[in-house]
Amino acid sequence: MPKTTAAKKRTKNTSKTNGKADTKTTAKAATGKASSFANELVQIRRDIHAHPELGYRETRTAQQIETHLRGLGLQPRRMAGTGVVAEIDSGKPGKRLMLRADIDALPMQEHTGFPYASKNDGVMHACGHDLHIAILLGAAGLLKAEPPPQGSVRLCFQPAEEGLNGAGAMLDAGVLNGVDAALGYHVWQSLPVGRVAAVDGPALAAVDELRIVVRGEGAHAATPHRGVDPIVVAAHLITALQTLVSRNTDPMQTAVVTIGKIEGGTAFNIIPESVELIGTVRTFSKPVQKRIRTRMEALVKSVCTAFGATGTLEYQHSNPATLNDPTMAAFMRDQVRDVLGAGVLTDAPPTMGGEDFAVFSERVPACYAFLGCAPKNGPVHQHHHPGFNPDEGVLEIGAQLMSQAARRWLEQPVGRGGR
Repeated sequence: MPKTTAAKKRTKNTSKTNGKADTKTTAKAATGKASSFANELVQIRRDIHAHPELGYRETRTAQQIETHLRGLGLQPRRMAGTGVVAEIDSGKPGKRLMLRADIDALPMQEHTGFPYASKNDGVMHACGHDLHIAILLGAAGLLKAEPPPQGSVRLCFQPAEEGLNGAGAMLDAGVLNGVDAALGYHVWQSLPVGRVAAVDGPALAAVDELRIVVRGEGAHAATPHRGVDPIVVAAHLITALQTLVSRNTDPMQTAVVTIGKIEGGTAFNIIPESVELIGTVRTFSKPVQKRIRTRMEALVKSVCTAFGATGTLEYQHSNPATLNDPTMAAFMRDQVRDVLGAGVLTDAPPTMGGEDFAVFSERVPACYAFLGCAPKNGPVHQHHHPGFNPDEGVLEIGAQLMSQAARRWLEQPVGRGGR
């Protein structure tokens, strides 16, 4: 991907405005008046979108990424099965920055009607990872055409973000070896296309998974007194679990407890022997996270005992909260202003959604940015919706921003930019 006319124009305008980019270039991308570079990114995205693959099964996706990287003269290598990593090295000593994109899709049926809709039944890119891939490939092309003056950029295409801890697998494989800092991003339907946000501190919540099994005693539905109805017990337990937030968590803190699945029973006239509850807990603070788990264990035991049933709790920490290093976040906001224009930068509150990028941000200074992708006209379907409809204008915006952020971070001397 050679440096485009739009990129050259932006670089020229930046030099004339003392670091402030021409916002007309950004507006052009955001309104769909795309350059040939943007068209190329759209084609990459649509090809990936039409062939979505679930976590650790991203075989075709990884092959396509490798093909594009080799076309840039890079030497990709595999990590964690379907993960792909490549280096853009200036040839001069310096820091190493990692740019990360996730590549897996979701197990859901697409209902967009787009000509490039998923060809894989029951699998869809409904979270934007297809756009993440195209953005990072675009950034790679721009960085290869205009390499950083020193140091290197590690491109990380990570598998299995959707609840399968692909980041942990990449970490175990050594993806952070020699890395000084990391930048990640997510296209964001809560922001209009053309807007970007990067917060200090918590950006996304820690994600815990829970499974509760309530065991009673089966009986005929007409003689409930001869058994212990686990469905009734489960109903009381679900209500009690909500007090973990409303009565056990400081109102100035944030937490969510959600039961997303209830399963039990086989017929209208049978009291079953057991009921299974599956859910999630979302927190930003480790003390809050710990307290909720401790109180949940007590509630499961006490509520079930009170009704003559028994209860077991399986509780798993999936990933920690994604925390933006304040220095890295401030750096990223500066790049948004300089590369895209001051009017592009916006605020976005932290979200209780989770991200395994947190595994990286725990170990090196990092920033996770939100790139607005909501269409300006018509309905906006949110992430994980079968009609998810991001504006592809975000592709060129994201590629320009991430490539320039990487180049400028490497220009800074050691001791700045989050080191």
